[in-house]
Amino acid sequence: MRMKFEIELYEDMMGKPFCLDTYFNCRMNILISQNGVEKEFCTSTFHSSILLDFAEGLINIYEQNQQLFVIEMYESTYEYTFTYFQKLVTITRYEGYNGETIEMMKCRFDDFVEAFVKEYERYHKAILKKDSCAFKNEDYCIKRDQINILKNHVNGVI
Repeated sequence: MRMKFEIELYEDMMGKPFCLDTYFNCRMNILISQNGVEKEFCTSTFHSSILLDFAEGLINIYEQNQQLFVIEMYESTYEYTFTYFQKLVTITRYEGYNGETIEMMKCRFDDFVEAFVKEYERYHKAILKKDSCAFKNEDYCIKRDQINILKNHVNGVI
C-alpha cells in the first residue's frame, strides 16, 4: 500500500515566496495505491487540520484510547469514519448531502499507518526544504511529534 498527498496551490500563490500558513490552507488530495491501482481517497481544504486530526486518531487507536474516529472534510459534506477491529481498519465515507454511506476500504491497520507515516514524513521534510524557519510554526512542530510517535508504534518501540 502506498499513500500520496497532492497539494493544490491557489492561483494567487503562484510566483510568490512560500508562506507556510497559506500553504497549510490549500486543498489536499490523498491518493492510495493498492495492488497497483491508485484511487482518490479524500479531498479537503485546510489540509493541515485534516492531517493533524488523522494522525491524532491513529495515535489514539494505538494507545487504545478509542476504536474509531471521524474526520470531516472541509468544503464538502463528506465525513470519514475509521473503525479499528482485530488488527483491521475499516474506512467508510458518509455523504451528508444524500445520506449515503460507502465502505471506502478495509485493510491491515499497521499497513495503513505505515503508508500514512511514510507520506506524512515526506510531506513534512518537503516543507522544511521550502521554509527553513518552519520549526517556528506550532502546527509544523506538532506534525513532527505525531510522525515520531507513529513511527515508534509502527516499529514496535512503544
